Amino acid sequence: MPDKKPLAVGVASSGRRRGNSTTLLRSYLEGVRESGFKTKIIYLNNLLFRGCQACDRCVNGKACNLNDDLNDLFPIMKEAKIWAMASPIYYDGVSGQLKTFFDRLRFTTFAPHKLEGPRKGIIIVTYEDKPRKAYFDAASHLAQYFNWNKRGDFGKVEVVAEPNLGPWDAWKQRPDLLAKIKQIGLKQATELHRKLQS
Repeated sequence: MPDKKPLAVGVASSGRRRGNSTTLLRSYLEGVRESGFKTKIIYLNNLLFRGCQACDRCVNGKACNLNDDLNDLFPIMKEAKIWAMASPIYYDGVSGQLKTFFDRLRFTTFAPHKLEGPRKGIIIVTYEDKPRKAYFDAASHLAQYFNWNKRGDFGKVEVVAEPNLGPWDAWKQRPDLLAKIKQIGLKQATELHRKLQS
């Protein structure tokens, strides 16, 4: 029997599967699952893919001109009702892998692949430095584009920018942080579930 649960997808853009940003992402998805969603994590570091070529095929309703590891993921991203993206901060911004991946999601802003209906989104960034507004702003800037060209209805995309997370496994000393992120996932998913069922 097909699984009718709505899908939430986490996109991990760190090379470390047990690093800070990816672990926070898992905690978020744990909360999402408690609300009745099925979840999937995409590890970008395992994939080979190129950046958007600006060929505009997707603008005209055609398939992407590129044929790489992202092609099989596009239907998953289109199905997902929750997009959760996690990245360490590199040179004052999200990782290059995440930005390149996000650029390739442009097809979801044009018919026939344009997203419709209510959704939720979150961007989680982690860094070793003291609290820096610039890092929150970098994540917030990308978050604005979840709703670009009326791509579905993500509403207000959550941004979590966590400082003082060094070394790479600093999360082990922060059960409070993991619990907080899990609660954000549970809250977002519960709110979305209500909208999807109404």
